[in-house]
Amino acid sequence: MLPSKFTIPAWHRMQVLGVVFGSAMLASFTPSVSAYSSPECDVEAPWFAPSVPNPKEGPDSPFAFVNGKDNSTNCDFHQWSWNKFLYLTQAAKAPGELFMFGPGFWQVDNALKPYFEPWNDLLNPTGLMPSKHLILEDFNQAGFGDPIIYSKYSGLPVHFSIHVNDTYMQSAMSNPKADPNVEFSVGSVELKVAWMDVTDLQEVYKGVDLSQQFYIRKAIYKSDNKYSDPTDVAMIGMHVVGIVENHPEFIWATFEHALTAPDYYVSGDEFKKSNAYLEQDKIVSSKDDYLLYRGDTQVKSAHLSYPASEKYTNSFRLYQYGVPNGFPYTNSTDNKLGAPVEQQQRDEKNFNNIAQLNSAVKNKLLQSNSVWSNYFYAGSVWLSTQGYNFSEGISGDIVGSNANKSLRGSLAAANMTMETYTQTFSSTTGPQPQVKAENCFACHGISKGDSTMKVSHIYNNYLKWIKVAE
Repeated sequence: MLPSKFTIPAWHRMQVLGVVFGSAMLASFTPSVSAYSSPECDVEAPWFAPSVPNPKEGPDSPFAFVNGKDNSTNCDFHQWSWNKFLYLTQAAKAPGELFMFGPGFWQVDNALKPYFEPWNDLLNPTGLMPSKHLILEDFNQAGFGDPIIYSKYSGLPVHFSIHVNDTYMQSAMSNPKADPNVEFSVGSVELKVAWMDVTDLQEVYKGVDLSQQFYIRKAIYKSDNKYSDPTDVAMIGMHVVGIVENHPEFIWATFEHALTAPDYYVSGDEFKKSNAYLEQDKIVSSKDDYLLYRGDTQVKSAHLSYPASEKYTNSFRLYQYGVPNGFPYTNSTDNKLGAPVEQQQRDEKNFNNIAQLNSAVKNKLLQSNSVWSNYFYAGSVWLSTQGYNFSEGISGDIVGSNANKSLRGSLAAANMTMETYTQTFSSTTGPQPQVKAENCFACHGISKGDSTMKVSHIYNNYLKWIKVAE
């Protein structure tokens, strides 16, 4: 049941519970795709069916241990990520809506408080149901100084929405004390979505039919408890973060529009190791059709750290698909910043699996003229959990004496629309910059003795909120 301190009005709690448990029951009858673990990292036909099934995530999934052995592969995690994205973004019954906005999902603020409606109709209360509107009020992304990003032509900041499913909500509401022995239930999902105002998009793509290039929908901006008129916004990025069997740390998957920003270290369709440092005079790309990068900008004139005084964004992605590539990381003899040979071999396999899947998914989506063919999977990160002692905490360090050797996937995973300025916390200047790659667990790690539930920032903020309410 919902804890007594959860400040949904008491007279409405049964209504909320009905939404949660009713949709959870329906979800239990959703067909699942076949298990992954195929010899080749490829797509599966059900992902492109009229009704995309939810991926298997429990005891019958590739993530379950068999006779005490973990048989999951690198590809299984990437297939889960794409399958989950396509499941969430499939069309719902209402025109222009997506499954992730429908029954079983909640839009919440950064302290896990749902948006209800009517939110300010005090003269005509009709009860509180989850809002059908996309409400945008959060525009500070990850990093020191509460960074804000814009399009490269300025204008309105990129805004973010947060969404969770019933399973996540039930887990959080049932655990208001973050008991170290309690975990989020398998099937819990948290989404963070980046939206750019269409007004800014039109400055970049004059005369282009944006509805063919971006998923666009109406949104309402909220500021100081005041609400704007509905306006068009476009999805430019999305985190898909979910719990599967034996992975209470979540799989941290991320997706972007193909035109957010260029990559500095580019391998293409197959991994190519680089032994080059980040060069200050190098032009990252001559193309000028990116949202967050001006064509022909040199590295030294773009920004990998937050330029707080500037009201436009001019940045680039350091590593394609979040796979660290380039000195000093690729120097295995560097004990502080270089990665072991075995780790770099996993990086290569990880990159090639992502590239293969992205190509196959795009080809399938192009056949149906889907707007989602313009988006790509930018990688994911997780842990090898067999034998992992979560009571010792979770670290995101991938190199050096304190490196977490259980980290897997895209070890420098970052979304350009949400972690623009947290791709590295090290020096990026000079002829031999000491770039240290970062990933989600750098900010979403936990300390010794913490519950794994505390990897989620909105859950942590929820704990603070209910403590104040007490």
